[in-house]
Amino acid sequence: MLQQQGRKVLMVGDGLNDGPVLARAHVSVAVGQAVPLAQAQSDLVVPGGQLLMLPHMLAHARQTMRIVRQNLWWAAAYNAVCVPLALMGWLPAWLAGLGMALSSLLVIANAARLSRLKEG
Repeated sequence: MLQQQGRKVLMVGDGLNDGPVLARAHVSVAVGQAVPLAQAQSDLVVPGGQLLMLPHMLAHARQTMRIVRQNLWWAAAYNAVCVPLALMGWLPAWLAGLGMALSSLLVIANAARLSRLKEG
């Protein structure tokens, strides 16, 4: 019902009867002691019964998506500006190559920020 309204659904379950709902949810989480069917139908399995990890998991996912979008915008902007300049001969090939390498390093450094996120 919520999905039909265009809402995103997260389902948490552990039982055999949860399998079909876990499979249809946008994101599904099974607890560590869940039956194998529930674990197989889930996107994530939380170890043990540590449901308190869910808020951290959601925050981490949101931050990951923010950084992915930043990296995509940066790469698109670099390629939209520097590649045409290099093709027209207004930017030397060695400088365009250096810029591409530095752009890649910037994207990697930006993504590395995810490793510094604190739990809980």
